[in-house]
Amino acid sequence: MKNFIVILLTITSNYLFSQNGFPDWDKSYTYEKAENIIQNEIDYAKKVDQDKTEGSYYVAMSKFRFIATFTGKERPINSEVLNSMKRVFKIKTGSNKILNDLVSKEFEFNIGKTRIWMPIQNQIMTAFRNEVKKDKKVLLYTLFTNEHQFKGGIINTFLISEFTTDWN
Repeated sequence: MKNFIVILLTITSNYLFSQNGFPDWDKSYTYEKAENIIQNEIDYAKKVDQDKTEGSYYVAMSKFRFIATFTGKERPINSEVLNSMKRVFKIKTGSNKILNDLVSKEFEFNIGKTRIWMPIQNQIMTAFRNEVKKDKKVLLYTLFTNEHQFKGGIINTFLISEFTTDWN
């Protein structure tokens, strides 16, 4: 009887205190086509660049989910991308230390007609490699960081926080 109670309490506590799966993620991550996110940032940057009376440096951070096709390619994270994310985190959260051991690689995806490299959190890389095959679609949950630099140009980054190959 004691074993039954322990098992029942374990199952109940796991259910009550764990994340309820992707419905919880869906509440926090807005569904949007990645092409639209990028185009909106490009359009906004052009608008800001036209107004020379104010400084043109700004950053943004948002959570998005979208479907992309994995190309099968990976590489070490681009230092410019990592440094941009660190600047955005510093401005938006007050600290960028979380990024020190969080990310080390980028994976390549096709989104519409565009190929884009996205950093992925280290703790989900092995699962991603095991579950997502080349040329297959995947639903990505990303933290989007955007940096519009003083010298011109923008750095848009989608940091992969979670993924699923099974969605409706």
